[in-house]
Amino acid sequence: MHPVFFSLGPFAIHWYGVCMATGFLLFLWTWIYLSRGTRRDSNYLSNLLVVLILSALVGARTAYVVEHWAEYAASPLRAFNLREGGVMFYGGLFAALAALSIFARIHKERWFDFFDLIVTALPIGHAIGRIGCFLEGCCFGAVHEGFLGVRFPHGSHAWHKQFGEGLIQWFELPYCVYPTQLFESAANFLIFALLFWNYRRRRIEGEQVALYAALYAPVRFFIENFRADERLLIGPFSIGQTISLGIAAFALALTLFLRRHGRTVTKPAPQPVTTPPKNAPTRRQHRS
Repeated sequence: MHPVFFSLGPFAIHWYGVCMATGFLLFLWTWIYLSRGTRRDSNYLSNLLVVLILSALVGARTAYVVEHWAEYAASPLRAFNLREGGVMFYGGLFAALAALSIFARIHKERWFDFFDLIVTALPIGHAIGRIGCFLEGCCFGAVHEGFLGVRFPHGSHAWHKQFGEGLIQWFELPYCVYPTQLFESAANFLIFALLFWNYRRRRIEGEQVALYAALYAPVRFFIENFRADERLLIGPFSIGQTISLGIAAFALALTLFLRRHGRTVTKPAPQPVTTPPKNAPTRRQHRS
C-alpha cells in the first residue's frame, strides 16, 4: 500500500487519482480505436469523455458518502476530498448512464449502438481504478491468513476497522486480508479483453451492453462475499450484491429483447484504396 504518488510539502498527489486519470485516458484511447471509420472523431469522443468523467465522479462519490455517512456526519466537508479515495462504482455507473443518455439524445445517437461503444471501454478503466483502491487501502477484504492474504500497514483502512473491532491493539499491524481490489481488477481485465475482441464482431446493437452486464454482475456479486469494509445491507445482501442481482436480471431481459427486436449492426463502409498514376514520380524522383 503506497497511497501517495508524489508530494511536495503539504501538496500530495495520490495514486488513487493517478489511476483514475489513467483509466479515463484508456477510455478515450479505446473509443478512438474502435471508432475508426465512423463519424465519431477525436473531438466528439473527447467531449464525451468530459461528460463521463464529471457525471461518474459526482455519482460515485455521492453514493459512497451516502453508504458510509457515519464516517462523514461529523465532518461533511470531507465528502469533497476525492484525494482520500472512496467512490462507489455503481453510483458512478448509474449517474454516467443518465448523463450519457442525454448526450446521445442531443447528438441523435442510436442508444444501443452508442452504449455498445461506451461499455466496451468500461472494464479497462474499472480495472485500473481498482488498482488505485488497492494502493489506497480501501475496499479491502475479510481476514485471510492463507497464501492469498496481504497485510496493509499501520493506520490503513483495514487497521482502523480491525482496531475498532478489538481484533488488534493500537501498536499491532492488522491481520492479512483478501486483496479483493486485485480480484476485481483481474476480472475486469478479462472482461475488457472479451468485449474488445467482440466489438467489431457483434451482430446486434446492444449486444455489448448485455454481454458486459451478464459478465460483471456475477463477478461483483461473488467478490462482495469477501469484502470486509463497511457495507450497507439490504436484507441478506450488501447493496453491491443487490444491484448485481438487478443487473443480472437486466442482462437476461435485454438478451431476450434483442433476439426478437434487435437492430442489425451497420458496419463502417470500407475506405477506398487510392493508388498513384502509373507514371507519377516517386518521392525520391521528385526531390532529385
